[in-house]
Amino acid sequence: MGIFRFISISLAAVSAANAGHILSMGHAKTIPNSYIVVMKDGTTKEDFTHHQSWVQSIHTHNVTRRGLLDNAGVRHKYGFGSMMGYAGLFDEDTIKDISDDPKVMFVEPDTTITIHGELTQNDVPSWGLARISSQRPGTEDYTYDSSAGEGITVYSVDTGVDIHHEDFEGRASWGTNMIEDGYDKDGNGHGTHTAGTMVGKTFGIAKKAKVVAVKVLDNNGSGPTSGIIAGINWCAQHASQNGGTDKAVINMSLGGGSSSALNRAAAQAVQKGMFLAVAAGNDNQDARTSSPASEDTVCTVGASAENDERSSFSNWGPAVDLFAPGSNIVSTRPGGGSQSMSGTSMASPHVAGLGAYIMALEGISGSAVCDRLKQLGTSSVTNPGPGTRTNILINNGDAKNGGKKPSQPSQPPKPSQPSKPQQPSEPQEPSEPQEPAPGQPAPAPAPVPQHPHTPFPNDDFNFDDFWKKYFGTDHWRKTFGRFWN
Repeated sequence: MGIFRFISISLAAVSAANAGHILSMGHAKTIPNSYIVVMKDGTTKEDFTHHQSWVQSIHTHNVTRRGLLDNAGVRHKYGFGSMMGYAGLFDEDTIKDISDDPKVMFVEPDTTITIHGELTQNDVPSWGLARISSQRPGTEDYTYDSSAGEGITVYSVDTGVDIHHEDFEGRASWGTNMIEDGYDKDGNGHGTHTAGTMVGKTFGIAKKAKVVAVKVLDNNGSGPTSGIIAGINWCAQHASQNGGTDKAVINMSLGGGSSSALNRAAAQAVQKGMFLAVAAGNDNQDARTSSPASEDTVCTVGASAENDERSSFSNWGPAVDLFAPGSNIVSTRPGGGSQSMSGTSMASPHVAGLGAYIMALEGISGSAVCDRLKQLGTSSVTNPGPGTRTNILINNGDAKNGGKKPSQPSQPPKPSQPSKPQQPSEPQEPSEPQEPAPGQPAPAPAPVPQHPHTPFPNDDFNFDDFWKKYFGTDHWRKTFGRFWN
C-alpha cells in the first residue's frame, strides 16, 4: 500500500568545536541548495535577529559574487517553544559559514516527503468507526458521547482539505499554505480523507470538533521537510491565539527519513500542550527509522485490518504506541462523496479524532491523551510486528457496558511490581446479593465510580500521577522498550 512512503536517511555529523553539525542525508531525496538551520537552546531573540541579519548579508555577498541562486535566502522562520531556526536556499559558502557559527546547533539538508493514495471503492460505509466503540470486530454501530469533540480544534497537516464538503457542516476552515503554489485547495484528496475520519458528520469520530487545513504537501503528495516544520510552527501559534494549545490536536499522516529538525519541532508542539497523532509508516519496517514517527513524545500509530491483524504494510517496533483501523477506510473526498484508502495515514486520524473526543469529554491535556487512549484500548491486535511492545487497538470506552461508560474497572498495578498501564476489563455481571447473618446489619452498597472512563475503583488513587511519579513520560517506554516484559 503506497499511501505513505518514507525516504531512508542516514545522518553523519561533520563539525568544528562548538559549531553546528552539517547532517548528511545519504541517499535521501534532497532539495538542491535548500537547508534547515536549528539554533542552540538558550539563544535569545536578540541573538537570533542578529544572526539572521548576518546570514542575509553574507549570503547576498556570496551569491552576488558568484552569480548564483535567484530569489534565495531565508524562506521560513521557526520560533515556538525553545526551538528557534529557519530554512531557505543558500550557496555552499554561506551554509559553511552558518554551520561554523557557535550559536547553531545543526544544519540539515531539506528533503522531500511523499505520500501516495490508492482508491479501492466508492460510496460505502466504513468499518473503522464501529470498531473503535466495540469490544470485538464485526459490529456495525458507532456508540459515542454527545460531546463529540466540541470545543476542540484539529489541525490537518496534509495536502489541504475541501473545507466546503458537506460532511464538515461548516466546521472546516482554511489555515495556511506552506507550498506557495497559490492553490488553496486539496488537489490530492489525502487531506480531505483524513479530515473526514477525524471530524466528519458521517465518517468522523469527533463529530463536533473543528478542523483547520494546513497545507504542507502539494497536489502530488510531496513537500519539503522545511515546510512541514513551518506548518507545525503555524499550528502552535494559531492555537495559542484561538482557544489555546491545550484544546488543539495535530494529525500528521506523513513522514520521511530521520530528521532531527522535524522531530524537534513535533516535540515543541507537544510541550506546548498539543496532542500529536503521527502515522507509523507503510514500509513494514521499524518505525524508529522515520520522522516524525520516531519522536518519543508524539503518539505513533500503526494500522490494523478489519480482522484485528496488523495491516501487512504497517510499520512496527518500539516507537509504535497504538493501533487503529487503517485498511480499506472510507471517508470524504474532494468535491463531495466518499472514497476508500488504506495506510497508516488512515489509522492516524482515527487516533487524532479520538484524542479530540477524549479531550472534550474528560477535559484532559494533550500531553495526557496518548496514555489515556492506551488505558481505554483493548489488547486486540494480532501479529503487532517484531519488537512492538503493544497490541492495543483504540477504543472510546462507550461500548464496554452496553453503550455506557465503564463501571467495572480493573485493579491498579502494585507499586512494588511495576507494569504497563492496565487496560479496562470487561464489565462483570453482578453476583447475587448475600443475605446477612442473623443479628448482623446489612452490608453497605459498593461505591460506584463517578468519573467517566476511570480505570480504578478507588477515587483516591490516580494512576496518571502514579505512573508519572515512578516512570516519567512515555519516553521511558520508547527508549527502554526492549526491556519491557
